[in-house]
Order: sequence, then structure tokens, then C-alpha cells
Amino acid sequence: MTPVLISAFEVPQRADEPFIAAWDRAREGARATLYRALRDDVRLRFVDLEGADAAAADLGYPAHLGIYDVAREDGDPDSAGGTVRIEPREVAEDADDRLLSEWDQVRRVLARQQGYLGARLHRSAAPADFRWVSLERWSSPLMVFRAGQRPDVREAISRMPGRSHPALYERVRG
Repeated sequence: MTPVLISAFEVPQRADEPFIAAWDRAREGARATLYRALRDDVRLRFVDLEGADAAAADLGYPAHLGIYDVAREDGDPDSAGGTVRIEPREVAEDADDRLLSEWDQVRRVLARQQGYLGARLHRSAAPADFRWVSLERWSSPLMVFRAGQRPDVREAISRMPGRSHPALYERVRG
């Protein structure tokens, strides 16, 4: 897969419309996908994925962006519908091997869960606020919630190194 520019934006509550309008102007004609968090209290309320050749645009809100390569993929993370769980993760460089090993373990556990469709793990190709970003596709938010209640899922996720910022998102553009 080709590299991707991933931008996570800190957009305050009730600023969705101005942000989306600015995004539409900046990305007109571009092949980009914009996701909005399902909950308003999420710090990174919008996430933008597009080709790595895209120019980073100042949309007037704090942004965490980087160019990412695909490190792992499982199932069909690009399937239509459902919901997307995006998890930017701050991980020390010396924990990369551990992260990959634990991510593989988490995927094995998730693959057995009802509603899990697929996942993709991105590794930053250059310095970035989040060295890793995971994207999971699920059939619905309810299936994510149910999986998260299972002890085997919680235990597998708890072994992942670093600090994460997970949230459920819906596609709003692209």
C-alpha cells in the first residue's frame, strides 16, 4: 500500500460546521476521507486520511499529522458501512517490536469477535506526535462495545505499549 497522510484535529464541540467547511475548501478535488468522532467529548474529534502527496493544510484548529506506512493489515478495513475505531498511539521507538507483537495478538483476539471486519496498523515514516495509528472497521458501535466488555479483549489490549487515544468515528466525507 502507498503511504498515507493522517491528520488528527482537535476541534471544539459545536465547531463541526466551520471545520468541515474549511476542510471542504482545502481538500476540494482531493481523494481524501474525513472521519468525525461519534462522541463530542473526544479530544481528536476529526481524522483525515489522504494520499501522502497531499499538502498539509492549516484549517485553523490544532492538528497532529504525519506520513504513515502500512505496517500490518487484517481482514477488510476498507469495507463500506459500519463504524471505524481509530487509535493514535504514542510509543517510544524502543517499543516498536513489542507493539507489533502485541498488535498481532490483539488482532487474533478481535478476529473472533462478532462484528469485526478488519484492521490496518500505520507506522509513522518520519517524526510525528503519534508514531502508530490503528484503524479498525466494525459492523456497528454496539459490536465494538460488546467486544470491549470481553475479558480476553481487554487483557490483550492492556498489553499494548504506549499511550493511546481511541475513539469511534463515522465517515463524513470521501
